[in-house]
Amino acid sequence: MSQLGSSGTSMRRLASACGLNVATIYHYFPSKADLLRALIEERRYGERLATEEPAIDAALPPDERLAEFLHWVAERTLNEEVVLRLLLGEALRGDATARDTAVGLLAELDVGLTAWLASGFPELEARGVTPELGARLVRRSLLALVTEHLATGSVDVHAHATELVHVVFGREGGPTRPQ
Repeated sequence: MSQLGSSGTSMRRLASACGLNVATIYHYFPSKADLLRALIEERRYGERLATEEPAIDAALPPDERLAEFLHWVAERTLNEEVVLRLLLGEALRGDATARDTAVGLLAELDVGLTAWLASGFPELEARGVTPELGARLVRRSLLALVTEHLATGSVDVHAHATELVHVVFGREGGPTRPQ
């Protein structure tokens, strides 16, 4: 489904790819929308966002700490490429289930990012960046990163993190290599 989209994948084809009888697929997933919902629920994104903590060295200067955090978030996000490809593809095709699922996931992401930024980066408030604003900026940047990766097949996660740090912290956190 990730490769062909929902409309390009029949339940029969899906059952065959899984080595199952089509009736078995329909027994557990009456529709492709149910299958998509189950796939997202199985990944437990909300739970993972609430329980995982980035392993960032608190002794690092704020700009380096933020760069490590952004890199950590970006890598974990890109590890979900197959699910993201499916979800974004279906949402772009106008699938209501995919769009509703995406809205829920983005809300959960904002909650997780806000908590991480509030606890790990108190220096941001002094720069006028509340944890909520920081979460929205990181989320939007992640969506751009994912889109670039899906469209091109690659993305420079280091540059992504470094450039966002430069925007937040100015020169002291500026890019460390030529653009």
